[in-house]
Amino acid sequence: MPNVELLQTSKQLTYAAATIGLAAAVAKSHDLGAPECIAIVDAAGHLLAYARVEGAATLARDPAIAKATTAAALGMPGGGIPFEFGVNLGIASRDAIVNLGGGLPIIHEGRVVGAIGVGSGSTEQDVAVAEAGRDAVVAALAADHPIAR
Repeated sequence: MPNVELLQTSKQLTYAAATIGLAAAVAKSHDLGAPECIAIVDAAGHLLAYARVEGAATLARDPAIAKATTAAALGMPGGGIPFEFGVNLGIASRDAIVNLGGGLPIIHEGRVVGAIGVGSGSTEQDVAVAEAGRDAVVAALAADHPIAR
């Protein structure tokens, strides 16, 4: 048998890194006056952190998580899947994959390490809040912030 690796090594966001993104996203939500539901997942789509800013739509929780999961799984922002493929992916994934704006992958050293999903505002507000959270995590990882490791 050839010498092959039996385990793969992959970097994933930690809870500590997710809290950095969550804090930045909540702050942006307040700045915009747009109460949001915010979810951050690791690269496998497992929920690490979640917040519902006061006044956000209660029913926006599941779409925020689905947006984050979709961005992590596909490695691309939500809302960019051609309609006919998006419908099929939604059905095949039992609605785990959604084609809505507000989900962004978090990429570090060229790899998806997690994702953020935001819901309850307009698409533009959701994306702006997601960008703030993603950018905070990426900056902390780039600076090798002790809490983000």
